[in-house]
Amino acid sequence: MNPDNRTRWIAWLGVPMLLALALIVAAPATQAGGRGQEKVTICHIPPGNPDNAHEITVGAPAVPAHLAHGDTLGECDVEVLPDDPA
Repeated sequence: MNPDNRTRWIAWLGVPMLLALALIVAAPATQAGGRGQEKVTICHIPPGNPDNAHEITVGAPAVPAHLAHGDTLGECDVEVLPDDPA
């Protein structure tokens, strides 16, 4: 399979599969409402500013675009730092 065909197959299969996975994995975090779309909670990691990661809720159709630029499904991981011994 040449690289162009492989890219087409990945795009053709990958986007719907990512959306389906997003809806299945994030099902506990979904809520009805807004423009009639399922809502999905994601950890939004702003490009160029990863220290400002925060949770947002988006319509299911927006999930693939967010995943494509590095956001993750569900709540943001909270890094717990040890107490300062001083």
